[in-house]
Amino acid sequence: MAGGLRAADGSTRPAAWTGTDAGWQPVPFDPLPTSYYGPRQVITSVACANGRVAMVGAVPGGAHGNPRVSTWRLAGDRMVENPAPFETYGGDTAVDVGPIAAGPAGFAIAGNRTSGAAAWLSPDGRTFTLHENDSGLAGDTAARDSITLPDGRWAVFGGVGGKAAAFLPQDQGWTREYPPAEDGVTEIQRVVRQGDEVVAAGIHDTEFQIWHRRGGTWTAGETFGGDPAGVRSLAIAGGRPVLVGGGLWIDGKSTTAPGTPVAVAGRGDVLLLVATDRIWRAKL
Repeated sequence: MAGGLRAADGSTRPAAWTGTDAGWQPVPFDPLPTSYYGPRQVITSVACANGRVAMVGAVPGGAHGNPRVSTWRLAGDRMVENPAPFETYGGDTAVDVGPIAAGPAGFAIAGNRTSGAAAWLSPDGRTFTLHENDSGLAGDTAARDSITLPDGRWAVFGGVGGKAAAFLPQDQGWTREYPPAEDGVTEIQRVVRQGDEVVAAGIHDTEFQIWHRRGGTWTAGETFGGDPAGVRSLAIAGGRPVLVGGGLWIDGKSTTAPGTPVAVAGRGDVLLLVATDRIWRAKL
């Protein structure tokens, strides 16, 4: 679990905890010695694979209050801030930096620049390479999430001109895939893996939409619920999609939550629900 701590004076600092049934333990953070914003950040996203952990943190700063973004990696038992040029995540073409994902090839971050959808890729969680203004990725596009496909390639998900889309890297630039959709579908916002299948969630008019991708073929799933803020979190637990957005939705059905849902994670039949005041665990 990751986020931040707020002091009485309103200042923040990054924080993370590891936990079991016996309790939770804080993870120490080591900002760069010359970092001003790192010690003040709140962790916005975390990903782990093959024993490697990386995080994205941000805090408003500068004359315009734009997010000042860093990545962090687990080194031993501590989260260490990675050095990076300011233009890697900020600069004149910056728009936003989204969630981080992990896989066998390393780490990926989806986000956006003034040229359109963008991605930051890293083999080790230490150094991230920005892909912006790439053929097939740039344009009237937006990126919201990323994931490793069963064939090992990264894929970035979002939208093109108001239509849900996926962006897959190729030898030169990126190629696009369009899930089947009726009018009113705007973008994919969150994706998860379920074995060899990609499960994606986004918006269709005022409702949520689920899609499935297997073997390069997309199928449209159910529509349900909806919230103007969109899909905040998506997980698979007990073989069923669990979505946070204007409440908690399990397999397309509104479910009463023990607290205001913020995020969900799943492993096997176990669901972990992060609420505004505490963490809950349930079996589905």
